[in-house]
Amino acid sequence: MEAFVTSAPLEKRRTGAISLLFYPTGVYRIWKNKYPLWLRLAYTLVGLPVFLLVSAFLAVVTFALFLPELDMSIGDRKDRTVVNQKDHYASTFLKTSHDTKGAYELVRVEVQPQGGNGWHYHKTFDEQFTVLEGEMTIGLEGNEIKLQKGQSAWAYRTQVHFFKNRTSTKAVLLVKTAPSGGLEKSVRIGYGLGNDGQFEGELPKNPWHMPLLLAYSQTYFADIPSFIQEPLVNSLAKIAQWKGEDKALEKYFR
Repeated sequence: MEAFVTSAPLEKRRTGAISLLFYPTGVYRIWKNKYPLWLRLAYTLVGLPVFLLVSAFLAVVTFALFLPELDMSIGDRKDRTVVNQKDHYASTFLKTSHDTKGAYELVRVEVQPQGGNGWHYHKTFDEQFTVLEGEMTIGLEGNEIKLQKGQSAWAYRTQVHFFKNRTSTKAVLLVKTAPSGGLEKSVRIGYGLGNDGQFEGELPKNPWHMPLLLAYSQTYFADIPSFIQEPLVNSLAKIAQWKGEDKALEKYFR
């Protein structure tokens, strides 16, 4: 009996602390129990935007669970070279997913001086970089490697990486992804939108096109926690497809 009496207040405090994690219940308890006014106001005002953001995140992810999977198909295009006219990039698809039946993709990429990309990672494929001309800097898990002609480096799935031409002359890079993971689709769409003036800075003018671009190649940014970013990107892409926002992109890859 003594143990029960002494543990009851402790159990009550534990229950109260847990209830504070659920915002609506927490607001009720913290005002009912007459905590200091500053604490009640801080909890209410700070907790509200957090509660709304978490609720919106869960709503988006839950809704997307009931939608069809993302359409990863692409047409068997005869134009193997696509050019980003704005940034003077050119990518030639030497082997497509259609050619290799999904085993890998092989792309020849011309990278102009100071061209390249930022830190990112892929969820579903490994990526090999081989320098054909010039010099390239490869970032890998926080380190940087300079590759000369004929040298290669691998970025395995989930490894954070980038490539950049930090020289004053053009470099040519051979990129192999295995298994094939939607790289061709994302490149064709990204270049096409850029050529049509559909970017504002680094982002597409249509905000629904960004999650589609990322989800097609399972590409994610380095600085956002994966447990938030991955389900959010994939869910928003499925919602974009459900809304028909992908229809305007079909001219680039069908």
